[in-house]
Amino acid sequence: MSLEDVRSALGIPLHYLQAMESGKSRLVADEFYLIPFLRRYAEFLDLDPATTVAQFLGDAAREESRGGAIRGVEAERGSQWLWIAVGGAVVVIVALWLILGRG
Repeated sequence: MSLEDVRSALGIPLHYLQAMESGKSRLVADEFYLIPFLRRYAEFLDLDPATTVAQFLGDAAREESRGGAIRGVEAERGSQWLWIAVGGAVVVIVALWLILGRG
């Protein structure tokens, strides 16, 4: 199945699908939309959405940390916010998983 077929079936913009497939979250300007799209895509592929999101975000955080030397205070703050977002997303996913009785 092509990404265009998936785009048509799920209504996820093609650039989000390309970012998810390549594992490059920085290709997506707004990660607010990325996580719900990633969950929908994982369900479509019969993958566990919580595990898929956590793995993608962990990989994105590692990619960010390997990106080279961080220059300036603003860049460092951006990296800190990424880790906070990753941690918060994992906490929310685990909480929802437990609340929904899958734990």
